[in-house]
Amino acid sequence: MTVLIVDDNPIGVGPMAQAITARLGHEVVLLTEVQQVTNDIVLAAKPELALVDLSFRGTSRSGLDVLVFLAEASPSTALVLFTQGDDAVAELMRVAWEALPVATALSKSLPLDLFVEALQRVLADGEAPPDPVLQPLLPASRSPWRMAAGFARLVPHAGHAKLWQALIDAGTDPSYSDLHRLTGLKVNTLRNYREQLLPELGLHGLANPTMCQMQVFATRCRPLLQPYIAAGLQGSSR
Repeated sequence: MTVLIVDDNPIGVGPMAQAITARLGHEVVLLTEVQQVTNDIVLAAKPELALVDLSFRGTSRSGLDVLVFLAEASPSTALVLFTQGDDAVAELMRVAWEALPVATALSKSLPLDLFVEALQRVLADGEAPPDPVLQPLLPASRSPWRMAAGFARLVPHAGHAKLWQALIDAGTDPSYSDLHRLTGLKVNTLRNYREQLLPELGLHGLANPTMCQMQVFATRCRPLLQPYIAAGLQGSSR
């Protein structure tokens, strides 16, 4: 039996890895970079459970990339958010919690005994209560509108795919002129596309967002948006 840990601080997670081996009898596969999580690794390890950190230094990718990949490539793997739970990742944690079948969320400050108990419960029951330290950062209930499949509604056609891709690719605080240059779409068309998305964006907590706020959302949620963006762009090229 294998537990996968994806965290860029191997020294910090060392005690947890040792406890998993010594007290649960599971082999641990530790990966320190998002790009190391591949089909080959998953097929070889067949992890029962994956502990995934959310923040990785020196890359635009995050633990959400890993979680989205594992949910697709290895749906039998129980997904566990494993984070400090600081302000920098609070929104990303909420997105992951609502969008994906996450079994629990554990803080890195959790005492080892409680950490092992939580993993035992996940392995036995498929889920466990979130760490009380992280509970205030999570929504009281999961909204079906913010599940992974619901992100398709944010990319209803190729024009919206171009807009989202431009927001992801653009520099900080892009203007409509910047987006026109990146998409080839007229400014009025871009404004119309934004207006069309307002009801759906409201379901994600974005009330009448600016393009800058949409860019922050797009960057955070890129792994969930990207499949629909790619499909939209592919359709536009036919």
